Amino acid sequence: KEEAEYLWFVGDYASYDARIQGLSQKVARIFRNIGVDYGILYDGERNAGNDVRRVGEEGLYEMLVEDNMAAFEEANFKEIFTTDPHSYNTIKNEYPDFGGEYSIYHYTGLLLKLHKEGKLKFNKKLDYKVTYHDPCYLGRYNGEVDAPRQLLEAMGVTLVDMPRCKENSFCCGAGGGRIWMDDSKMDKRPSELRIEEALSLGNGVDHFIVACPKDYAMFTDAVKTSGNEGKMVVKDIIELVEEAMGE
Repeated sequence: KEEAEYLWFVGDYASYDARIQGLSQKVARIFRNIGVDYGILYDGERNAGNDVRRVGEEGLYEMLVEDNMAAFEEANFKEIFTTDPHSYNTIKNEYPDFGGEYSIYHYTGLLLKLHKEGKLKFNKKLDYKVTYHDPCYLGRYNGEVDAPRQLLEAMGVTLVDMPRCKENSFCCGAGGGRIWMDDSKMDKRPSELRIEEALSLGNGVDHFIVACPKDYAMFTDAVKTSGNEGKMVVKDIIELVEEAMGE
């Protein structure tokens, strides 16, 4: 019921997956520490519906949209941000078809904005060689490829892009509802192929940076299942932000 400048649409994976909850807590702590005025919907938030729609559950999708829009209507905020590119995509591009037009940021875009405004300060230069995986629903669907890279550059890391990057990135294997499919009979999962692509860069690249809850889950698993533990470290960009801030 309280007024806030930003509504944080947390998303399902970021809320309920034990591996991701710690990252969500980092987001909350960092935004609080730099004075960002934000709130969440708590029990009023439903699944945004992006992947539900992709598997053909249009009726369920419309119900989720209606529930979320009703919750938005009850809340008092100016703009939305989310850590989930899937939620970002459907709220930005599909909710308007149901009368819901909102200004929404992916958290990398909001973090970059706050950095340029001087609110987010990096006190430590990070001496890492990293590659960055563009989430499908951020890069390929929405062309949002610059903010994460500018954020990484501002933290001092050396970024080496994989051959398939930006609008031509390669899927982690979770999007479009595939996260619920059985891929045990595949010789190599898409996530494992992607880790191998990152390792082929060489030149000391040993950090694989993501900006999507599902990417984090898929690639942390893929490093293990592909036998590459110790060769590549998967981190969410918020972990680097925390380190560069000196938190």
